[in-house]
Amino acid sequence: MQNIRIFSNIPEKIPRYKILKRLGYHSRKNDVSDEMMSEVDKWITYAADLIELKALSRRESIKVSPELKIDIPDMNLSLDSSKLAALLKDSDQLLFMGITGGNEIMEEIKKLQAKGEMTAAVIVDAAASEIVDEGFEWITALYRKELVREGRTLTTRRFSAGYGDFDLEYQKVIYKLLGMKRIDVSITDSCILIPEKSVTALCGILKGVDN
Repeated sequence: MQNIRIFSNIPEKIPRYKILKRLGYHSRKNDVSDEMMSEVDKWITYAADLIELKALSRRESIKVSPELKIDIPDMNLSLDSSKLAALLKDSDQLLFMGITGGNEIMEEIKKLQAKGEMTAAVIVDAAASEIVDEGFEWITALYRKELVREGRTLTTRRFSAGYGDFDLEYQKVIYKLLGMKRIDVSITDSCILIPEKSVTALCGILKGVDN
């Protein structure tokens, strides 16, 4: 339906609250010294400096049957997931997305682990995960603005292969459909994306207000 879009200049946002939550720091539950929090913030900033966000997206028309089967006619492809179909029940298009934080951040995590700096490695890993996820937020926000002109919007939720009954094997389908090799991402036989801080996700495109 539409050519693949490549995003190489995604503004980087550091979602500090989400990172701290992932790390288990809750302001009302944890007694954390200012010195410790300063150390955490130092490693979060360090992680952000190593991340290079690159992403791809693609729109395709879909048909969702009453039996919750998802067909992509232009690609002669079907997706088998009742949970995904339920999310897409009011959608007639599907947005495929893939994003990576790059290889440098993963190399640094491995180096920190090798040196026994496990606390730093955990903080950098958590920061990388949340910053990459914020990249998806930027892409979906961009699409929402653009879709207004078409009288359309996105589903409020994203869905990824391996979640619920949407088999992880579909990661290979999404990887190939997006051509993620162009942003230096590879995939293993067990459907793991390399470098590790690489993710794919789907959103439904529907007419009218958010569902």
